Amino acid sequence: MAYTINKTDGTIVATVEDGILDTTTSLSLIGRNYQSYGEAFNENLVKLLENSASTTAPTAPLKGELWFDASASSLKVYNGSQFTEISIRNAASAPTSALATGTFWNDTTNDQLYMYDGTAFDLIGPIYKTSDGKSGWLVDEEPLSAGGTANVVSLYMDGTRVGILTKTDRTLSSTPSGFTSATLQAGLTLYQDTDSTTFRIHGTATNALQLGGSEASSYLVNNANQTTSGTFGVLNDSGISLGADTDATISIVDNALTFTQNNANETIVFKINKASTVTTALTLTDLANVRVHGDLQVDGSLVTTGASSSFENATLILNNDSPADTNLGAGLDIRGSSSGNNITFFAVSDGGPLRSSSGLSVASGKDYDIAGTSILSSTTLGSSVVASSLTSVGALNAGSITAGFGDIDVGDSNYVAAGIVRVGAIIMPSTGNDDSSTRTQVDNFNDDAQLTSANPEKTLVSERAIKQYVDSKVSGIITDLVFSMDVSGLSNGSIATILSTLAPVANFPIGTKARIAAVSYSPTSTSSYSAGSIGNPQSVVTSTSLGTSRNNDLVFIINSDPAWAYSSG
Repeated sequence: MAYTINKTDGTIVATVEDGILDTTTSLSLIGRNYQSYGEAFNENLVKLLENSASTTAPTAPLKGELWFDASASSLKVYNGSQFTEISIRNAASAPTSALATGTFWNDTTNDQLYMYDGTAFDLIGPIYKTSDGKSGWLVDEEPLSAGGTANVVSLYMDGTRVGILTKTDRTLSSTPSGFTSATLQAGLTLYQDTDSTTFRIHGTATNALQLGGSEASSYLVNNANQTTSGTFGVLNDSGISLGADTDATISIVDNALTFTQNNANETIVFKINKASTVTTALTLTDLANVRVHGDLQVDGSLVTTGASSSFENATLILNNDSPADTNLGAGLDIRGSSSGNNITFFAVSDGGPLRSSSGLSVASGKDYDIAGTSILSSTTLGSSVVASSLTSVGALNAGSITAGFGDIDVGDSNYVAAGIVRVGAIIMPSTGNDDSSTRTQVDNFNDDAQLTSANPEKTLVSERAIKQYVDSKVSGIITDLVFSMDVSGLSNGSIATILSTLAPVANFPIGTKARIAAVSYSPTSTSSYSAGSIGNPQSVVTSTSLGTSRNNDLVFIINSDPAWAYSSG
């Protein structure tokens, strides 16, 4: 009787027949009554003792099986797909075969330990190579001058201790190599090279207790408002620079005190404290103009040599005597090349109108107005001009007629318009004359397919609307489908699927019905057997018939989805 050999999880690893030595696994499986079974049995024990030690892996390993790789002198375990080491690999370079997550590798060249993360080897430590010497922060135990020891944290670089960190002041029993004193103050003490200028902290200090041996409070800083009790002098002609980018300077140029705005297209502003409010008094613009923000009093004569003078957002007051005098004759006298070319614009009386000696001309697009109302432009008479004695006008290019204007009688002439004519209604004669009894008034136009006007006798209908109306009525006519079908073994859902193929719903309106005369076919078969006798062979006679029966009539309908759906039957 065969043996059935099971693994630990219950699955069958092999079935060993009687008298057979099975080699399905790395061990020989001995069948019942196998001769010389003692040799195979003892060899199995030896393999177990030595973990199949060999330079080649077992040929038929099971998951969890151990193998001692004699060529690498390492113990490995089979994970179901390959043998992986369960010990640390010692090698001068990273292993590349039989790797699994968690595999350790001892770099014998640099004396560093790595672990495989599934993709690459990650360094566990130490962080420095043996050939380079110690590097990084290490905890050192130092003997104290008063006896005992204390821990300090040392910073190493390529085998040299370059810094010692301690929480409290420490006095060591001897001066550490590279340091100037055995006394370490709380904090970080740096290594002192033979050249004190070569080893230091490079960067920007955010604070310091002293600078050059003087207390920090003795210095003026450039980022705070401060004062000094001494005299502040700039003993050169370059003077003082102002602004983050030397925006302005106060200097001496040719023995003259000079204020300079160094930024292009910018101004110089002088401000005063007026009634406790800081106010701009004078502005020197980027165009070398002077702007006075208050009143300008000139005790001497005001002489301008430019081509023109301008007065922005202000009133030019003439004849401003106190007490006031008549303004008769006040105005402008614009001199020409000769006295005959002078232009005057004077008041003709005290408070009277202004009179020009040469007339007035307004620019294109401007107009004349009275009290703010336009009365005349180069092309338009103002709307406030409502009375006129005009008897004829030229061709009108635009305009409108207000309600109540009355009838416009063009006589027997045609009314011609190339654009759109908008009217409330059209009265059309229904016969060849204009008798009021035969006239028809049209006041509505219909361009949709509804044809539901409240006054159809007064409505014109477009050709498109008539076509759409007729199409909608024709498309709504539903014609049912009537036919018979063998429904043997078919569900209502199967019948609906067949209808969707034979009569796609896109070709029929919603509500179309399929009336089906349902029939079923039932085949029957009978056989007779004759055993036969001497001289008469045996025989089998079979007869088959197909029965037909009438089922209920079925009704399917196209629903709103739209889709064929069972309705009744």
